[in-house]
Amino acid sequence: MTDDAPLAGVLRIGVAQTVADVAMLKALHALREAHPELQARVSTGWGNPLLQKVEDGELDAAVVLLPANRALPDTLLGESLGPLKLAVVARKGSMKKRVHTLAECQAHGWVLNPDGCGFRAGLQHALAAQGYALKLNLETLGTELQLGLVADGVGLGLVPLPLLHASPHAAQLDVIPLSDFRPEIAVWMVRSRALGKMQSALTVLAASIERSFKAARLSRAA
Repeated sequence: MTDDAPLAGVLRIGVAQTVADVAMLKALHALREAHPELQARVSTGWGNPLLQKVEDGELDAAVVLLPANRALPDTLLGESLGPLKLAVVARKGSMKKRVHTLAECQAHGWVLNPDGCGFRAGLQHALAAQGYALKLNLETLGTELQLGLVADGVGLGLVPLPLLHASPHAAQLDVIPLSDFRPEIAVWMVRSRALGKMQSALTVLAASIERSFKAARLSRAA
């Protein structure tokens, strides 16, 4: 019960699946090294439901993907850990190597996450603004499964660039540049304002996650 006592107990963290795939293994290792007596309880889910759980006190913090200008409720504090670019992908050779439009993608259809995914919602919003409905060929969880289906020609995919570059399907896919849809979001650490001493644990997690996404961006640039 002293200020310098090691952190103990349970830290409840919600994590977007993309963040879990890219960065959480290293982040949890860093947390164990910094605070060995603290137990992390991690759950994955979509961004908005995770934020609601933080606001309701069911989670201590969440690492989610949000627009850079997203406004948070007054009860929550948020920190951007860096940008995340998304890529539209197609089976290799199935589309001409030039800049396309969303309208031209309609004939191919999409392979996407189930409803509730922020990536899918952003695409639907962009299509609706042009008067189009989302043509969904197949919905399924799992980036690798989606990329495999895209490589088989089932439809177009929308995937974070770090996961695309790490995928065994990457050589079977083309990145399709679009003139009217350039999706980019940010990785956010969001927590309750009343977290107390657990903030030091979140600082460790945030630093590790930020390093992982920065390394993914630098790897792509190289």
